[in-house]
This record gives sequence, C-alpha cells and structure tokens, in this order.
Amino acid sequence: MKPPKKLKPSAIQGIVLAIIFIAGVILLAAALKPEIKTIDENESVQILKDNYPEFKNYPNDNFPPKAIYTENSAEGWYVAFVQEGSGRPIINATCFLVKNDGSLSKTGEYNPQIIAPRKFSIKTCS
Repeated sequence: MKPPKKLKPSAIQGIVLAIIFIAGVILLAAALKPEIKTIDENESVQILKDNYPEFKNYPNDNFPPKAIYTENSAEGWYVAFVQEGSGRPIINATCFLVKNDGSLSKTGEYNPQIIAPRKFSIKTCS
C-alpha cells in the first residue's frame, strides 16, 4: 500500500488563503447587512402623544373611560385611542399606524351610531 501523497506547502497555503477569504466574505456580508429597526409599543404610543396632544390623558378611568389598544405587525404598531362607554362598549376611537421608522399615519376614526360591534379592529378602525 502506497503512503498518501503529501500536500506541497504551496497547496496548503492556497487552502488556508481560500478559507480566510471565504470567512472574510461572510463577515463582510454580515457587517453590511442593513439593520432592521423596530419600534416598541411604548415608543409608538409616546410618538402619537407627542404629535397629538389631545391623547396625552389616555388611558384613564374617568368618565368616560379612555383606553389605548395596540396591535403589533411587521410594519410597526397599530394604536387605537378609545373612549369607552357604559351603555355602549365604544363611544369613539381614533386609530393610527406607527411604522418601525417612527413615521405615523392616521388609519381612521370610529364613531358607532348606536351599539358598536362586539369585535373592534385596531387595523381597520371598525
């Protein structure tokens, strides 16, 4: 049985250089990968309160009670400022989307005529 062939020093150097090159490419790709910024629930509510002073006293238990409802999505946070009633589950609501980059948009207002439906959607404000 023949002994296995030994690699020449230049072949070993080539293999080592190839491994270092591949590792460098992987590290560079990871470093250049854009960071996906996300916003948390409290930040999104605070951004809205800073831009809409009429919502600074939300939530509270005064009459009528005022609540904040939130729902997370890939885009950011849907936020609803809701006035609740005793005979009507919802008196009115104003809804927003606060995107992960901190920008915001009003998604709607909800003012039910008599009795609000049992399920209220923060995303559609209905």
